[in-house]
Amino acid sequence: MVMIFLHVLGVIVFAIGHGASVAVAFRMRGETEHARIAAMLDVSSWSKALMYWGLLITVVPGVVLGFMGGYWGTWWLWISIVLLVAVMGAMYSIATPAFRKLRVATGATLSAPSQKKAVGLNTEGAIEAMATSWRPAALAIIGGVGFAIILWLMIAQPI
Repeated sequence: MVMIFLHVLGVIVFAIGHGASVAVAFRMRGETEHARIAAMLDVSSWSKALMYWGLLITVVPGVVLGFMGGYWGTWWLWISIVLLVAVMGAMYSIATPAFRKLRVATGATLSAPSQKKAVGLNTEGAIEAMATSWRPAALAIIGGVGFAIILWLMIAQPI
């Protein structure tokens, strides 16, 4: 029971942490002021730490529950894991390049690894491109559908 509680708690923490990034992605579409965009991006970066803690709190008890329930031989567990990794990969590859450009263009805070990757980055038109960007909607659809399928697999545990 404790592991189920921690697993669900992790999902809640993940959703809270990631919710700020989702809100920022949609809100920036109508923003043109560099300082406001930079501030929103900084909030999004800060919330990612909470998101990753939530992911850790989700995954560790999830692995334990897999052993406790003898689920490692079930297809639905493996589909859930593959789907989680695929959704994370897709979201990272869609979001990171565009938001890194915005961070550089607006002077938002960049982590040391991101600063190295941003050297020589062409940021011309990054702010204007966000106004009509498909990325927020695509990220919401990929994340939402992926989460819904994983949730269904965890609850239904089809055999």
